[in-house]
Amino acid sequence: MAQYLKDDVQESITSAALTIFARKGYESATMAEIARAAGVSTGNIYRYFANKDALFYGIVDDGFARAFTILLRRRVKALDGVEDVRALPPTAAYHLISEELLRFCIENRLRVVILLGRAGGSRYERFSEETVERLIALAIEHFRALDPCLSVTEAMRFNLDQIYQGFVRTMVNALARFEDEDAIQEAVHGYSKYHLAGLRSFFA
Repeated sequence: MAQYLKDDVQESITSAALTIFARKGYESATMAEIARAAGVSTGNIYRYFANKDALFYGIVDDGFARAFTILLRRRVKALDGVEDVRALPPTAAYHLISEELLRFCIENRLRVVILLGRAGGSRYERFSEETVERLIALAIEHFRALDPCLSVTEAMRFNLDQIYQGFVRTMVNALARFEDEDAIQEAVHGYSKYHLAGLRSFFA
């Protein structure tokens, strides 16, 4: 019975921390407000987590960050050799992996919000920026494979940086704003269509 209570309290703390970190970010969140949201005393949190770092990294760890990065890379690489995503059948690898990534994001909604948009001050502070850099490199690699003569100027890289910052920011905002799965899917699918069409026109 005592062990059940301990597990229940720890779950309440981590659930409250997820909400607070996603809303306020790692730097601004305090153990006191997490305790209030969890319905426990601040001192009681320290029986389960040594400090804010331990609590934060217990929620968003390297394995989670790595799993997200792998899925994102697989989604982009699934477009290798594809000139127009609109011509792909629903069973194409790109669509299947896109759905897998979206499912991952929905199931880990607040963790993704934290990782991509609320991690300032933590060791994942540059994760969003690094994700943008990774996506730019993969986009250039993709379009160079389609056109080996493609020349990428500094101005093009600047524009790609703006495009992918917008893409990542929209993902964070959609996941933060909507809890309903259908609403998240509608928002992400709608923006993805716009993003892919714009990207194709950009490199045309």
